[in-house]
Amino acid sequence: MIALGLDIGTSKICVTVIDSNSGKCLESFNTANDTFISINNKTTRMQDASAIKNKAYNLVNLALDKYKEVECIGVTGQMHGIVYLKNDFSIASPLFTWQDDSGDMIYKDSDISYAAMLTQQTGYRMASGFGLTTLYYHKNNNIDYNADYIATIHGYIACCLADFDKITLHSSDAHSLGLYDLKNNKFDEEALKKAGISKNILPHVVNFPVILGRYKGKIPVCVAIGDNQAGFIGSGCDDDILVNIGTGSQLSFKTALNHADISNMEIRPLSGNSHIFVGASLCGGRAFAILKDFYEDVIKMAGLPIPSDMYGFMLLNTLGTTSSSAVIFSTLFCGTRKDPSLKACISNLTADNFTASNLTYATLKGIIDELYFMFSEAKKIDTKKRQRLIGSGNGIRKNPILKKILEETFAMPLFVPINTEEAAYGAALYALTATGHFKTIEQAQNIIRFEGNNE
Repeated sequence: MIALGLDIGTSKICVTVIDSNSGKCLESFNTANDTFISINNKTTRMQDASAIKNKAYNLVNLALDKYKEVECIGVTGQMHGIVYLKNDFSIASPLFTWQDDSGDMIYKDSDISYAAMLTQQTGYRMASGFGLTTLYYHKNNNIDYNADYIATIHGYIACCLADFDKITLHSSDAHSLGLYDLKNNKFDEEALKKAGISKNILPHVVNFPVILGRYKGKIPVCVAIGDNQAGFIGSGCDDDILVNIGTGSQLSFKTALNHADISNMEIRPLSGNSHIFVGASLCGGRAFAILKDFYEDVIKMAGLPIPSDMYGFMLLNTLGTTSSSAVIFSTLFCGTRKDPSLKACISNLTADNFTASNLTYATLKGIIDELYFMFSEAKKIDTKKRQRLIGSGNGIRKNPILKKILEETFAMPLFVPINTEEAAYGAALYALTATGHFKTIEQAQNIIRFEGNNE
């Protein structure tokens, strides 16, 4: 059976076509999501929702023209953000992405932000960029799009592809908007009242892999899921720890819990009664890019040309370096979700270990140490033993030193999936489960293969 997965990311839109028998990715189709809206020559954190929809449809149709035997479509994409919609499914606003920072603005005459005020009023931990934080800001500043519903962009597009007449989100998406009661799998109506948000603007929520309808009356379309959850599924994670390092970094693993009060971590819906612990760094892999910029600044100071492959030079220079150098680099350039005021810090420097190779190694170690600290905190209340790490993202695939540090820090073997578009692949697997081709997500994940000898 051939399945198609659509991933609507912030910077890229991707379609992956997979073979459910071999597990192979037959082909991926990509296009840039260059839809950010500029106002007065300044790029905003809003994207053109109509342009995204057109790009997604064009990419899906391009794949279907080549692979006419596709039998189901799965959808995923950037979580947290919202687009306002009319009853007739027309788009009423731009897409306010997860990067929207209106929640950081100071609430009216108070000394706290809109996100903090919403947290205080409802008891839910809300952050800037969460869809209902953005809605809360709009409501309190009389910004009205005369909309009937809100949705995530990929949740909306899945409904359109399916020709489904009711805006419907998966719990993984709904939870990302905030004010979501994970125990009962629904938006918390009492919290909504406290925030002055009408429940009528919220979409219908489902919690399982379901087929919403058929594209062009033929191909079954599954309800869209969040990209974190799709990536978890598409990476082959079950009782494992998923580590994703790209521009950001993230740690995810399954849990039987539906509530926990741990700094910088949260529990999210996966599917049905399954949940995942998720810890996300505010800087993560970007710390390595910040170090690269520092090195380039030093080279410029010397009046020398910048190497075309600066990352390659950095990694080559680090070969043979180990943690025995004792340089400690806390890479919290952007703080943490609990305390954004925290700063990065380098310590334990001596006259002997203050070298570029040690600094580069310590940066990579610092990125991993932040994730490992999150895991250490979570396993105090979830003691289930994890057997292996699964790594995704270019930060891991292209960095053998980072792989080595991961295995040493977590004391577990690292497996890397062959398929590189994990979220789109996971969306396709979810659709295959919705059609009944696979009985469970775990059965669907059995087709995933890993690099090297780790099959």
